[in-house]
Amino acid sequence: MKKFWIVLLAMAFVAGFAMSASAQTSVKFSGSYYVIGSYVDNPTNAKDIASGQLNAVALYNQRLRIQTEFKVAEGLLLVTRFDALEKDWGDQRWRGESPLAGRVETASRPAAAPLGINLQESLEFERAYVDFTTKIGRFMVGYQEFIAFGTIFMNSHATRPGIKYLVPVGPLTVIAAMEKGNERSVVSGVSDADQDIYDLGAVYKFGAGDAGVMLQFLNDRTKRVLAGAAAGTTKLYAINPYVKAKFGPAYVEAEGIYATGKLFEADTPGVKGVDLTAMGLYLHGKADFGQAYVGGIFAWASGDDIATTDKREGTMARLMTLGQAWDPCLLLFNDGNNRANTARTAAVIPFTPYDAFFDNAWLYQIYGGFKPTKDLDIMASLTYVVADQNVVTGQISKDIGTEFDITAKYKIFNNLEYMIGAGYLFVGDYWKGASKNAQIDNNYLLIHKLTLSF
Repeated sequence: MKKFWIVLLAMAFVAGFAMSASAQTSVKFSGSYYVIGSYVDNPTNAKDIASGQLNAVALYNQRLRIQTEFKVAEGLLLVTRFDALEKDWGDQRWRGESPLAGRVETASRPAAAPLGINLQESLEFERAYVDFTTKIGRFMVGYQEFIAFGTIFMNSHATRPGIKYLVPVGPLTVIAAMEKGNERSVVSGVSDADQDIYDLGAVYKFGAGDAGVMLQFLNDRTKRVLAGAAAGTTKLYAINPYVKAKFGPAYVEAEGIYATGKLFEADTPGVKGVDLTAMGLYLHGKADFGQAYVGGIFAWASGDDIATTDKREGTMARLMTLGQAWDPCLLLFNDGNNRANTARTAAVIPFTPYDAFFDNAWLYQIYGGFKPTKDLDIMASLTYVVADQNVVTGQISKDIGTEFDITAKYKIFNNLEYMIGAGYLFVGDYWKGASKNAQIDNNYLLIHKLTLSF
C-alpha cells in the first residue's frame, strides 16, 4: 500500500509540473485559405493550331495555410507553418496519373518517383523555427522566411533554413543572416558542394516611413559535383536599397538592385568563366482622393545580351529566385493566377513574361480605383511592357504587349474577400521570336477568387 501511495504522489507531482508548464505556453493560430477559378483563352498567343495554338484552359486551384506560434516564455517563440491541399481541383496525380503539361503545382515538393508524383500533396510542413529575444538582440533559427526585404518588387517570401540576427539601435535595426540554399555534399560525396547566402543590412524608421539597404553574397558550389568543364562555382554580390514614405494622401516607394560577380568560375584550369552584371529599378507612387485613388508604376530589369557569351547582363531574378511575390498584372509576370499559361516553347521564347520572374523588361503602368463603399474596391490598370534585350538571334521586336486589367474586390466579412477580374493582353511582335511569318493573337484571362484570412 505504501508503494501505491508513493507512485500516486509521484504521478501527481509530474502531472502538476506538466500543468504548470503548459499554463505558461500560449498558442496563436493564423493563416489563409483561397480558391481560384481561372479561364485562359489563348495560352500560347498563337493565331491558329498550325501556329502552335493550344485550347483554352479552365481550372480551379486552392491552398490552405496554417501558421502556429507557440509562446513558450516572454521573448521565446516556436513558429511553424504548413500548407495543405495545395492543388488543382480534381488533380489525381497522387494516384499515379500522368501530369499534364503546365499543371505543376507552385510549391509542393515532387518525389523522386515516376510521373512526378507529389511527395506532400495533402500536407507540406514548410516552416519551423525558434524566435527568441535576448539582451544582445533577436535570433531566428530554422526554416523561415527569406527574400523578403524592402518593397514587394524583388520579394519572393521563400522558405529556407538559416539564421537571422536583428539588433535594434534606436530607430535603426541591423540585420545579419545566413541562408542555406542547397546541400549536395552528403548525396554527391563531393566535399564543400553546397549553396550559402550571407546577408548584412539595416533598416531605418523615420516619421513618414522607412528606408534600408541589404548587402548579399551568394556562394554556390553545387556544380562542383559535375565532371570536367561543367564543374565550377558561382559567386555573386548584390546591393539592394529601398525607401517607403507616406506624405498626407500620397504614398511613394522605390527600390533598386545591383548584382555582380562570377556567374561561373570553372574548377578546371583553362576553361573560360562567365561574369555577371545585372540591375533593376522600381518606382511606385499612389495618391488617395477620398473614395478614389490613382497610381503609377515603373519597373526595369536588365536583360542579357545574347551576343556576349562570356558575360551575363541580366536575368538576375531567375538566377537568384527574386520577385516571385510581385504580380503587377493578371497575365504578365504572374504565375499564381494564370498557371494554365504554358507560353510559347523555349525554342522560340526562352524567357516568357508569363512566368514568376520579372526579368529583361521595361514596365510602365497607370492604375486607378474607386471605393463606393468601405467593403467594395474597383480597380483598373493599363500596362505597357517591352523587352530590354532580344532573347533569340534575329528577334523581330521587343514589344511584349499592352495589358488592360480590371478587378472588383468585395469583403463579405472582415476576413472573407471575393474578387472577380479580367485581363486582356494585346500581344506584341516579341512573341514571334525570329519568325516574321509567325501568326500570333491576343490573349485574355477571366478569374475569380475567394480568400479567407484569419
